[in-house]
Amino acid sequence: RRALALPIAPLGLALMRFEPTRRAGVSLFLRIASLGRSIDALDALATGFAESRALRRREREIAWLEADLAAGRRVVVATGAFETLARVVLKRIGLDDRVVLVASRLRDRAGGFGVGVSRHCNGEAKLLALAVEGFPPPYAKAVSDSWADVPLLAAAREAVMVNASPKSRKALRRALGPRLVDADAPIVLP
Repeated sequence: RRALALPIAPLGLALMRFEPTRRAGVSLFLRIASLGRSIDALDALATGFAESRALRRREREIAWLEADLAAGRRVVVATGAFETLARVVLKRIGLDDRVVLVASRLRDRAGGFGVGVSRHCNGEAKLLALAVEGFPPPYAKAVSDSWADVPLLAAAREAVMVNASPKSRKALRRALGPRLVDADAPIVLP
């Protein structure tokens, strides 16, 4: 698998850099990584990986989720991560049975040619995935660290940016303007 991935890495990484082609880049690497493996085998690998890694807890964000749950609000975690990985992380922080998870999903490809993505949960596709799961916009609040979530944040009454990279911070500010709340500098941006 590594021998297959190395020659195509420049193309795959280039595709993943831009929102319109990100899906193709992810799919390319996923196909190679999953060649000859079933979804069950990949789930077991993903679970082992997620359970064995140090978890960088985001205490402030976990406290926000806890406060929303304590106030009786329904909390939906929508992520581009694959469902198995996201479930392990939610379990490790003690939220797995208290929040709704909407994540990217995998499917077996015919003929043992690896695994494909049956549902992407990034960009505009995140809104579709949420709607399919019974959570259509508008949303009371959306929190994100990624410029890819502009559609989600735009569909929320309260749009909150947190832990964003400089690139995402700039793109989110440009797209959402003064209604975007920067949680890392708790003011409403001009």
